[in-house]
Amino acid sequence: MKPWLTPQNRKDIDRRLGVLAQNIGQHVSDSFGTLEQVASGAGRRSWREAFVILFESILRDSEDVFVNLPYAEIRHQLSRLSPALEEITSPQLVVIDFGHPTQVLVDPESKKLSGVVDLGKTLWGDIYMAEMFEEPSSSMLDGFGQSRIVGSEMERIRQLLYVLLS
Repeated sequence: MKPWLTPQNRKDIDRRLGVLAQNIGQHVSDSFGTLEQVASGAGRRSWREAFVILFESILRDSEDVFVNLPYAEIRHQLSRLSPALEEITSPQLVVIDFGHPTQVLVDPESKKLSGVVDLGKTLWGDIYMAEMFEEPSSSMLDGFGQSRIVGSEMERIRQLLYVLLS
């Protein structure tokens, strides 16, 4: 965030970002996946299935360019942990990078949120996959309408999987 912002300015901006994320997440679909997949009728009924396909495509891209990773172990752990994704049953609109400091526009005079740019990394999935939920401020959570996002073991597993994908 901008160095000239006061702590209160940052709280106000975070709260507004939380409200905007909540508004975006109110848009729902009847299937999970990328915007293109869902629009073409190739979306998935299960968030687990859609997420695993997305994760696997990234692994395959890495293999194709010879990135040295323990692929068998990664796939094993994904298979072991992916049942936590079954709890997500409503495909919400998610802007993955929403709230990233480089994409937040702040008016230098009013020190208020004036815009958000680059909404291209978007899919139908779990709203908590958005990067802003990796380490949310209390002000952002207030704006979003939640006191916390991670409580149960399944929620912690999902957050871990989302961080690995980002």
